[in-house]
Amino acid sequence: MSNQEQEQFEQRKLSNIVSAILMANDINTPENIDKLTNHLNKTATSEEFEPFEKVAFDLSITTTSTPKLMLMHDNDITNAFIHVIKNPDMFRSNANRKQYFKSLLSPEPVDISEQMDPDVITHASEDKQTGNAEPEVIEECPVNEPPYFEPGRYPDIPNDVYHSSNGISSSMLKDGRISLMYFERRHISKVIQRERSEALGFGSLFHTLVLEPEKVEDEFSLPPVIPAEALTNTESMKKWIEKYNATLQPVMSNDELKAEIDAYNATLPQPLPLSGSVEEIGGLYANLPDEFRTIPESDKHTAAAMKACIKTFNNTLPTPLKTSGGRIDLIRELEMINPELVETERNKPDPLNTSGKKEDLIARIKGVSPNTVFADELMQAWQSDESRIRITADQYRLGKAMQQAVFDHPEAGKLVTHPNRAVEVSYYGIDDDTGLEVRVRPDLEIQYDENLRVGFDLKSASLGRYKQDAITAMIRKEIINRDYHVSAAMYCDIAMLDQFFWIFVNKDENYHWVAIVEASPELLELGRLEYKKTLRDINNSMNTGVWPAPVTETLTINLTDFETRKLEELQLEEA
Repeated sequence: MSNQEQEQFEQRKLSNIVSAILMANDINTPENIDKLTNHLNKTATSEEFEPFEKVAFDLSITTTSTPKLMLMHDNDITNAFIHVIKNPDMFRSNANRKQYFKSLLSPEPVDISEQMDPDVITHASEDKQTGNAEPEVIEECPVNEPPYFEPGRYPDIPNDVYHSSNGISSSMLKDGRISLMYFERRHISKVIQRERSEALGFGSLFHTLVLEPEKVEDEFSLPPVIPAEALTNTESMKKWIEKYNATLQPVMSNDELKAEIDAYNATLPQPLPLSGSVEEIGGLYANLPDEFRTIPESDKHTAAAMKACIKTFNNTLPTPLKTSGGRIDLIRELEMINPELVETERNKPDPLNTSGKKEDLIARIKGVSPNTVFADELMQAWQSDESRIRITADQYRLGKAMQQAVFDHPEAGKLVTHPNRAVEVSYYGIDDDTGLEVRVRPDLEIQYDENLRVGFDLKSASLGRYKQDAITAMIRKEIINRDYHVSAAMYCDIAMLDQFFWIFVNKDENYHWVAIVEASPELLELGRLEYKKTLRDINNSMNTGVWPAPVTETLTINLTDFETRKLEELQLEEA
């Protein structure tokens, strides 16, 4: 191996190690890729990545017994590294890890039972199995690895399983035609995530309505129907609270509480006055109970002495309750004389406050009426449900109209309901030129007889405003621009279809015409050459670790014929 090849090999290995560490720890972002790469290259240090140094060293040592590592694809190497990282108990030593990697490349099954723990399961030898055996799913595979399917035809694979399984699909290949850099970022390092757009959701809905209408309810969810009694905004919530408050038994006002206390106080014996003449004070003293007339007969009965006795008597009288303070103070006073009344008063529900934020109003209402329906909560529950694809009522209405257009079409209606039809069948294969695993999933296939199998893809397009004479050209442009012919060629080769058609349905409002379009042999051959070239480019990047950007050279922008004529006109004017 030359110095340049060795350098490329080391760079590629480091890229695989970085991807594996970040993916295994769920921190795979472009920023972290650069940080960890620089840290391991010693060009920059990041304290947060120091714990990964030993992991990276161990993974690097792991590959020393696999001289054919350059022949493996990057995703295979990365997945193997992730498997090692996530199963530390299975790979306790360098010898275990080295033997595991050797088993991935060995043309013959390698016995690793002596070097590795009994629980270690390797899928390497299973991946090498070929021959006349019936296609089957490899059940035992490393943790978190995608489902694996041997080459063959699989009619009942769920959609999500298919999209997470092995092999390069036609959609993935189209990403490679955007650029090899985009393919790597989207499908290998996975730093570009697929976005769930409204168009994708509608496309899935339309396909299901036409080809598998019985699955619509299980796979899609419409926005919830908001009941008429549901509370929708703060205004409706305030009205609900006001109506609720009006039903409550009114609590006693402060004046009413004071009146109760005053009535009690009025029943209490009044203290004797301490003012007045000596004769008046003497009369009061004379009427005191015996135990309070304590002045000896021999002593002079002064006003002061008699007042002292009267005061002692007054101090034995019940103290009137206070009528000052707030509601809490009045309730506390009243409880001392009428606890039953206070208990009844305290058990009366307080009126709800109508001020505050929306969430405050919701909390208050739910506190007294847990079953009240709120529009926001219904919508939030719908939006948080990831088990089905969310669609709008307008999307469903449009999808149903387009479905009816297909069913009503004299040819298309018979195709989508053909007795020998098969829908969403998955095919797995091996590309002869590169050895890459590939997969396809035509929308519809029909077995007409032993010698004729025809594939179909259902496509929606907005072509309603083009003149009738231009429709054929616009459909051709749609096919070429969206690489539909590339997918069709892969379908025919991998699924072994004899012919291929598209069923185009115009999606413009109230103008849903249908066109059945055959892929000509020349169009299929163009798609075949293009997908084969893209697979070769992807394979080369997997082998070299180099994923070119869409622009790799300095660009020179020339003028079109129109712009050239415009330039000449302006030059003549200047002259």
